[in-house]
Amino acid sequence: MAKEKSKNTVSIGDVFAVSLPDGRYGAIKVANQIDNSYLIITTPYIGTEIPSIENELLGEILRQNRFFYNNDKALIWVDGKVPKEVIYIGNIPLSSNERKIRCNAFGDKWDKTVGMAVFLEWRWEYDRENFEKEIQEEERRIEEQYRKRSQKPKKMMKDETFWSIISLLNFNDENDEEEILEPAINALAKMSVKDIKEFEEALSYKLYLLDTKEHAQNIGEYSYDEETQGYFSADLFLYFRCSVIAEGKECFELTIKNPQNMPKDNSFEPLLSLASEAYTKRTGKDFEYITGCDYESFSNVEGWG
Repeated sequence: MAKEKSKNTVSIGDVFAVSLPDGRYGAIKVANQIDNSYLIITTPYIGTEIPSIENELLGEILRQNRFFYNNDKALIWVDGKVPKEVIYIGNIPLSSNERKIRCNAFGDKWDKTVGMAVFLEWRWEYDRENFEKEIQEEERRIEEQYRKRSQKPKKMMKDETFWSIISLLNFNDENDEEEILEPAINALAKMSVKDIKEFEEALSYKLYLLDTKEHAQNIGEYSYDEETQGYFSADLFLYFRCSVIAEGKECFELTIKNPQNMPKDNSFEPLLSLASEAYTKRTGKDFEYITGCDYESFSNVEGWG
């Protein structure tokens, strides 16, 4: 199939080929659009040729199982124009199931790395040992960077107000992530921009306090094991720390005092987007704010000392 030029405009249902690091191709599909943001599906297609628009795999969604994924759909919201590196294949109208897709995973700019999940899944299945080693080396490098950074919180929201916002998280078996966050987002969006920044500062600091070796050793199946040096996901540990705060003040205080109270095999990544969603709802702009304390794993040097 001959390569086509990238489109200047994007329509829902557009399918693009992406170049993978080993010279093969993957494929992505646009499932939704809000202003300048696009919901991207990564399909399970991977091959040496650009797929034809009739390829059945272009109508499917890649399932992810590498590291801490558990058969999760490869979906993500991205911003900006379609990158020049991708290759337009054609348009496939959304199926009824695709039109019902809900996603609360947000990336950054739409660039040439969007769609790489199919290559990472292939490596997980066929080149896992080398793949794991590379990831471990990268996370050690990131860990070292965070250890060198000075951490000091800026002005934070008062605890009473902070926990009142957290208490609005609407956990229900029937609610998706967006519905869980909505009441808290709405309440925070009614406050000032200063309040939103102070909420984010308080959240970051609490996540920072939970960032210790002892807490990492008590998250369940993927706990940190200093003796075996088995795979440990810095990202997953962050999402587990989010779940502690999402559970509320009592859970947080008990877990700070005793790391063995860490919820096991439980994560809540969407909490990280609460302030940014409230800020956008309040101002119509993107949330660009750097907290005094970094909530990424390994930032708390004393906690890992």
